[in-house]
Amino acid sequence: MIRHLYSELRTIYETTAEDPHTFRTTIKMKDMVDGEVLRRAVDRTMERYPYFRVRICMDGKEFCFEDNPEPLPVLNTNQRLTLGSGQTGGHLVAFAYWKNRMYIDGYHGLADGGGITPLIKTLLYYYCSDYYGTELSKEGVRLSGDPVPREEWDDPAEVPLPEEKTGLISKWSSPAFQIGDAGIAGIIPDSLVYNIRISEKEFMRFNISNDGSPATIAALLLARTIDRLHPGADLPAVIAMCVNQRKALNAPLAHQSLVGDVRLPYTDRVKAMPFSKQATCFRGMVTIQSDTDMVLDEIRDYQKLMKELAATDSHAERRRRCQQRMEDVSRCITATVSYVGKANYGDAERYIQEYEALPSTALPSTHVPLTIEMSAMNGYFFLNFMQYFNETDYFRAFIGQLRENDIDYDVLNMTEARYPRVELPV
Repeated sequence: MIRHLYSELRTIYETTAEDPHTFRTTIKMKDMVDGEVLRRAVDRTMERYPYFRVRICMDGKEFCFEDNPEPLPVLNTNQRLTLGSGQTGGHLVAFAYWKNRMYIDGYHGLADGGGITPLIKTLLYYYCSDYYGTELSKEGVRLSGDPVPREEWDDPAEVPLPEEKTGLISKWSSPAFQIGDAGIAGIIPDSLVYNIRISEKEFMRFNISNDGSPATIAALLLARTIDRLHPGADLPAVIAMCVNQRKALNAPLAHQSLVGDVRLPYTDRVKAMPFSKQATCFRGMVTIQSDTDMVLDEIRDYQKLMKELAATDSHAERRRRCQQRMEDVSRCITATVSYVGKANYGDAERYIQEYEALPSTALPSTHVPLTIEMSAMNGYFFLNFMQYFNETDYFRAFIGQLRENDIDYDVLNMTEARYPRVELPV
């Protein structure tokens, strides 16, 4: 079956060697990973997710997904993979393992964190049931043989939307402070990642006492970090916080990449407030910009771009438009925060030590070289502090914010992200 693409096109045309728009989910198990058991679990899992068993192809002059009969790769390596290549049988999802770690790699043109989470839940169910010889709870797990509803296949961004409301203000019209323009030397092609673990109970206590949420508090701490290092900058630090658009689109089962952004400027007015009021202010900005009308307006803008792309059959021109658009937006952002939400992997969590989800980067690393990617599992928040430069000033300053606010933490490790590359037909 061949499926013509819609919302995936922007990601495809934005993809470059420097910004492959991929992600790697790492799950550190309590025991060594058995490759044969993982192979069986992957095979059973992929029976339930036909829309992930695809390769990218050209139908005439248009990008498409088609069924891929090749088995999904299960490789014994911790090195970066290249999706869409011979190494992965052309697949845009791949699996690997090394010692006690599992890796699930994916391309954002196929799915986002919300879209891939059910697959990982299924994979862990089959793997842990087999490896430990026990039957885990099936509640909330999509299993082989279950029907696959159309709502998982259909692209909600392609559906005609209600008439636009007036008075909505563009989020991406004001420039932000740029780390890359502030004298940071040596932007590097791969990000360094500091993996921070914070007790869920501890962090939620702090969030609630300051009228915040996990992601807004992380965004505020990051904004204060940047401001502390660059006091008196001409432009404010602006944090782009990723939000799941499925609720506004009434499409909870959609697997496509449906991530939007809210813009959180750390202005002089906000700086003058006490910490808890700053958190309230950030949370209010998130609430306003996550409003259904605001999200639908963002989708309308995206649909307008799709019409522009359809008006030209030049891949070079389409790529130029998408990358220019991304470049313009990136000038309005200093850093990003993304929270994929609580994993809720059920009984399998008892066999997991650590968890992390790392994107290549939301925007060009030369402009937005700093991201915090958050996840939560098994009583802990994991904050992955990702930076595209070698200097440690920003990480030390962020740790200083945790200490200043009496948030207990552990730094688990520092490593390269090793998110995958991707090969496209053109």
